[in-house]
Amino acid sequence: MIALDGWQIPGYETKIKCSFKLAGEDLSGYGSFSMSSDNGVKPAVLSVTTKIPFNEKSDLAKLISKAKELDEHGARIIRTVNCDVAESFKVRKTKFDGEMSATEDEEVKAWIVSFNLLEVMSKSEREQLQIDSEASNNTTLQSSDGHNSLQQQFENVEGP
Repeated sequence: MIALDGWQIPGYETKIKCSFKLAGEDLSGYGSFSMSSDNGVKPAVLSVTTKIPFNEKSDLAKLISKAKELDEHGARIIRTVNCDVAESFKVRKTKFDGEMSATEDEEVKAWIVSFNLLEVMSKSEREQLQIDSEASNNTTLQSSDGHNSLQQQFENVEGP
């Protein structure tokens, strides 16, 4: 089971796959060393597949509407996700990303719907924002302190 902002994703036989990439680069050159760089943890992606019966087309339409929904700035809506695998991966906020598809399956009289949810504001992103904020605060303080110091020196000088 998976829910977005408390809304249960419709369908049955729902399958959820969660994955993320540990980014890195091979630095071993032509030798046989196994050196690589660590370029951080990329956002997780939840891949969801579910079946929605043909007679519940309003549920399919609602899911499609939620996927297309934009905020007042024209960006896709960020939603709180609730499911066991997302909780295990510590994924809390997501947005629809990539392709969304619905394929007819005449045998079971249902659409096979698949879509991806991209993690937003991951732990790595929050940590980087905190580091950037601290660096920005330090830079601002130093530059304004330096400016104030120079300004004060000019004010103390006597002359024409």
